[in-house]
Amino acid sequence: MTEAPAHLGWERLWREQSRDLDLKQPRPEVLELLPRLRAEGRSRVLDLGCGLGRHLLTLAAEGFQAYGSDISPVAVATCRRRLEETGLPGEVIHADMGALPFGRETFDAVIAWNVVYHATLEGVLKAVEGVRESLRDGGYFLATFISVNDSSYASALEGLASGEVERLEPDTFVRAGDVQTDKALPHHYTTEQELRERILRGFRILSLREDRRDWPEFEQEPRFSAHWLALARRE
Repeated sequence: MTEAPAHLGWERLWREQSRDLDLKQPRPEVLELLPRLRAEGRSRVLDLGCGLGRHLLTLAAEGFQAYGSDISPVAVATCRRRLEETGLPGEVIHADMGALPFGRETFDAVIAWNVVYHATLEGVLKAVEGVRESLRDGGYFLATFISVNDSSYASALEGLASGEVERLEPDTFVRAGDVQTDKALPHHYTTEQELRERILRGFRILSLREDRRDWPEFEQEPRFSAHWLALARRE
């Protein structure tokens, strides 16, 4: 199967969600990082894969030098419009997470919420290495990674037999016909060991925990999400 450009999958999702002007609330883990950044005099923050801007706008409203990047033109346009409408400063660019057009040691922190695992393992490693290079010494990386314990991992294995799901490589799947979620985009599922030994090499891991949450019933089947929440520093 030939993969469509990644932004095409995000275009549909963000176009549908941008009709609702109410942004999702920022995650508490992001809010908890902000006092630490202030205390250390760190102000320049990138929201990698900023989507419709829930964390980007929060950063700008909290007085940080807020930057956002996304592969989706719809997301970029929406963030720019919302910054303009609210009168908040910020810069948003159209860019692939694996090819950020920023110089080395540009940011004090990078936030990547439900972003970098939408790739093969090689793509994940490339994106994380790009983040590391863009961080200043001691800069923070706050990110999520989807776990092999997520119920969609078992669902992907079941879908292999019917042909609904394609395995791109070990633990990386794509469900091309999905029109309800983001599973039409590649998902690389990971373990704590892989995170510590491969993906986050070059960082000092401050915290790493698996966050599990129940989903409402979907097609009569109860499911749950499981994501690794990582806070690390470039040393």
